[in-house]
Amino acid sequence: MTEQKHTSQRSRHAIVTVTGLALFAMYFGAGNLIFPVMIGVNAGSNTPLAVAGFLITGVLLPVLGMVAVASRSHEPGMLADNIGKLPGLLFTVVIFLSTGMLYAIPRVATVGYEMAVKPALSASVEEGSAAVRLGLPIFTVVFFALVYALTINPRQLLNRIGLWLSPALIVLLLLLIGAMFMNFHDTVVTPSPEYASNPLETGLIQGYFTMDAIASLVFGIVIIDSLRRAGMRSKKSLASGTIGAGIVAGATLAIIYIGLSVIGLWIAPQGPTNGAQALAMTTEAFFGRAGQLIFGLIALLACLTTAVGLVGASSQYFRTLFTSISHRTVVIVHVVVALLLANMGLEFILRIVAPINQLIYPIVVAIIAVALINMTIPGKLYWSYRLTAWVAAFVGVFEAARSIGLDIFAPLEFYLNTLPLGVVNLPWVTPALAALVVGLVIDFLQGRFRAISSENLAVDE
Repeated sequence: MTEQKHTSQRSRHAIVTVTGLALFAMYFGAGNLIFPVMIGVNAGSNTPLAVAGFLITGVLLPVLGMVAVASRSHEPGMLADNIGKLPGLLFTVVIFLSTGMLYAIPRVATVGYEMAVKPALSASVEEGSAAVRLGLPIFTVVFFALVYALTINPRQLLNRIGLWLSPALIVLLLLLIGAMFMNFHDTVVTPSPEYASNPLETGLIQGYFTMDAIASLVFGIVIIDSLRRAGMRSKKSLASGTIGAGIVAGATLAIIYIGLSVIGLWIAPQGPTNGAQALAMTTEAFFGRAGQLIFGLIALLACLTTAVGLVGASSQYFRTLFTSISHRTVVIVHVVVALLLANMGLEFILRIVAPINQLIYPIVVAIIAVALINMTIPGKLYWSYRLTAWVAAFVGVFEAARSIGLDIFAPLEFYLNTLPLGVVNLPWVTPALAALVVGLVIDFLQGRFRAISSENLAVDE
């Protein structure tokens, strides 16, 4: 019996590890590849402090998001349902559309082409030739064919990412990072103004702008479904498995981010203007002509794993809303819509989705924060969720309007900047914290800090 128990524990550890590696690959898109590199390029001698800030909001916050998702892993519905059934439903649908087929999925396809294929294509053929004009359509057809093949069977989704794609991506990244450390030499790089005066705070903001906490709510549905299929069906095993996968993903992200930031520091004296250029210069310096292939494979794998994770998660979510439609049909709709948008240009969609994401993220952070607090008390909070999220959403509307940049919203600048953290695009934090305190007081007075019972909980909406 003891041997069987140990075998079962080893099996669970293996499942959680593979799931965590898959989650890392789904988090790690093209933006995650270049953000930490540019921290090293711009922060110079202040890179350690800047990276520390980046890890807090770019790694710890998404991991906490997965912990919050784990608190709801044994219950039907989504974490956002805690802000009210109808608001939670609308909010979740918007999340899956904006981080799914209407923007994020076609975006990673076009970024993969721009970073991995277009440079090699432009170097070998004349600008304006048929090969260049047809490059993006051909690439996206192949790209989304692979996405379809990898997501059509939800039972194998995480195994395919965690056992094959993620290890390949990690090996290539570690190869690049290892080569850099073997050739590392001290560099004296003057930090840019924002990193010179406030490196920790600037790193915090950069990590915040990755908006990866949203991914925790999106990918949580895939993680929980995969663990449940693997036999972890109890409340305790589902929660611990989800948290474990989040920790594995977070630890891997942290290691890779630190390595990439040092790459940025190493290449900074050569004056790269963006993260893709910095990585291309680094791979060429270490591996010669083969460096372009290595960089291209890293970019492709990063984009492919993120697209597969997003399509898989979004398809599974919309299947819960439209149960009469087959999984295959939902996947096909996602792939076809994303393929068309990737080839039609995303500039117009970006102008719409970017402000939406500015609105979504404060609500996500608010929900995660309250969920973490709720895990420490025996009852189920009610007004704490609603007031915190609603206030964050109210201020977030104005912050999203400011991000559009139209003259009509210019007067908002002054009022938002008067709020604490307003000048760094976080004006919602203090009002949301105040709403959280009010919500906690109301929930305490109404008896929700005790074990759940029908007598001391208000009926949900």
